Amino acid sequence: MLRDRNFAPFFVGNLTSNVGNWLFNVSAAVVVFRLTGSAFAVGLVSVAQFVPLVLVSPWAGALSDRMDRRRLLLLAQTVAALSAAAIAVAALLVGAESLPGAWPVILAALGIGVGNAVAQPAMNSLVPALVAPADLAPAVSLTALTYNVGRALGPAGAGVLLVTLGAEVAFLINAVSFLALIGGVLLVQPRPVEREDSSDRSVRAGVRFVRHDATSLLLLAGVATAGFAADPAITLAPSIADVLGGGDALVATFVSGFGIAAIPGALSSGRLQTRHGSATVAAGGMTVMALGLTSAAVAPVPAMAVAGFCLMGTGFVLAVTSFTTLLQQRLPEALRGRVMALWTVAFLGNRPLAAAIDGATADLVGPRWAMLIAISVAVTGAAIALRLRRRHTTAGA
Repeated sequence: MLRDRNFAPFFVGNLTSNVGNWLFNVSAAVVVFRLTGSAFAVGLVSVAQFVPLVLVSPWAGALSDRMDRRRLLLLAQTVAALSAAAIAVAALLVGAESLPGAWPVILAALGIGVGNAVAQPAMNSLVPALVAPADLAPAVSLTALTYNVGRALGPAGAGVLLVTLGAEVAFLINAVSFLALIGGVLLVQPRPVEREDSSDRSVRAGVRFVRHDATSLLLLAGVATAGFAADPAITLAPSIADVLGGGDALVATFVSGFGIAAIPGALSSGRLQTRHGSATVAAGGMTVMALGLTSAAVAPVPAMAVAGFCLMGTGFVLAVTSFTTLLQQRLPEALRGRVMALWTVAFLGNRPLAAAIDGATADLVGPRWAMLIAISVAVTGAAIALRLRRRHTTAGA
């Protein structure tokens, strides 16, 4: 797949852009905290980035079913790139810690968030047109890999840049990283796909399809459980590290371990799905996530907690790629953008809710007990996958 001239530029551009996104996420949080001393203000950066995924993505999905998806993706990435460039230039001119408050960073995060909200449905809908149908599972797995490698390398890179060259350079690298994805999209040549004519081009048509297709609804629910159960890797990592007597280095190890361990899972996911079936791999992935969450929750020493976070990363990518492959294989082309927009809402849109629930529970009863919520959600995801496997077996019979 990585030698495919049609998929490789898309993969490399997406990977580079995701590393840049995580450079921005970490650097923006540090800069805003230094400017304000407020954890609430830091939270607003995430809100600015992720709320557009809930509010804008469904409409963007409808657009991607009407327009050329490649052109829409280019437009969306240009909006995000300009927002990233604006804060980079401002920070370079006056210094990141001399910005007139947190609002320029939050505004840039909002622009990036809107661009990503428009881009995600188009990007996910474009993947099946870049590869042969038989290669869809590996393509979905490799696309998921870009997010997890970005999650592993981005925070580590941000840590190095913040203590050496400064947040200004981190912002600049993020802005430049968007050019890699724009260049990759310009190089690909999606194969023509036929879309059935439909008089209903509304967002409601996608919702209606999912509401009347029980399997698609279950697949979106499975994706939502994976996204929710992965939240402790960010929200509870500092609290777990504190309980174990660790500091920032241990938090970074938790987050990087989650991302790094996801890499072999993503590389093997397509092969495992071909051999054992996507629903079986999804069930296995959610079970591994539950085991990892449990290990991190009960760990008496840091090493066991690190192993738990690694298991979480591996299980997470196996589950998400398997649920997503099944959904992509099921969708009619005319509705792909709108349903994949709902995928974006299910997968990323629940992050603020998950973070709020996990954080509030940890403050109330401690992070170890708070992990029970994510464990329960992961077990629910495994049950959903097993139900999907039974449906598939029954249909095959």
